[in-house]
Amino acid sequence: MTAELPPAVDVLVVGGGPAGLSAATWLGRYRRSTLVVDAGQQRNLPADRGHGLLGRDPTTPHELLAEARAGLAQYPEVVLRHGTVSSVRKDESGRFCAVVDGAEVSALRVVLATGVRDRLPELAGIQDHYGTDVHHCPACDGPTAQDQVVIVLGSGDQVPAYASELLDWADTVRIVTDTTDPCFGEDQRAALADHGAEVVDGVAEALVGEPGALVGVQLAGGELVEGDKVFFSYAHHPTHELALELGCELDHEGGIVVNGFQLTSVEGVYAAGDITAGLQLVPIALGKGTAAGVACATSLRGHPTHGAKPAPPTRRFRSG
Repeated sequence: MTAELPPAVDVLVVGGGPAGLSAATWLGRYRRSTLVVDAGQQRNLPADRGHGLLGRDPTTPHELLAEARAGLAQYPEVVLRHGTVSSVRKDESGRFCAVVDGAEVSALRVVLATGVRDRLPELAGIQDHYGTDVHHCPACDGPTAQDQVVIVLGSGDQVPAYASELLDWADTVRIVTDTTDPCFGEDQRAALADHGAEVVDGVAEALVGEPGALVGVQLAGGELVEGDKVFFSYAHHPTHELALELGCELDHEGGIVVNGFQLTSVEGVYAAGDITAGLQLVPIALGKGTAAGVACATSLRGHPTHGAKPAPPTRRFRSG
């Protein structure tokens, strides 16, 4: 995937997940020279299966990425590179100057598709189980817990609502608060009890059982909370460092604010995927990436291209 780094392109896409690759696909269709820089840190890569994608249900994240990357080969204007963008700034002429793996690249437009990073539970065995029977997204993986016993880990105020989502599928939901002190109010506990959700005040220490055959979660005091699957809700952190450097407006959760065309508050900078507000699902990331790619490409009409082929001509129409 690592390709020679072009010194200048029409569009720099930062992030090679579903949103970034979707944007690049449409930029290629519009014949715009595009560099996609992918650090290979897509949040769903640990998952055994991805669900709910029309025509590809289920698939694996690796298969989806491989096919998307292969599809870009039909667009010679698109270059896909494994690497890191450490800095992006806008100069006086309105061009963007990026540092990619220590080298400078200039671009007329930028698409940010950098996603978010999830905070994982501090549990023995988490790396072996994550994506198999430990998950973070109820909408993505909740249906796989149908009629099973689900353990929910987390201590924030959002946890009761998060746990209640899983009651759409699970037979039983057990919340481990990850603290020995009660952290939910009596009203919250009463509401959970009304819906058959149990609350255990304790600190989760280890996962018990083999990946795919989970027995439960062992607490710091030695108690075993039995369950077939674990879902967790602690925090996820938007990777918005480049957006901050560019001066993009952020919302209260750190996501990049965009309009209906995925354009940020900085002219020439677009954003798509989980780094923007809304549901964080692969089908939605694909749609947002498509919108960003098309809007970005059409904003370049009349601008010369840095690709091997000439840019599409500027069209002027006369009325009457």
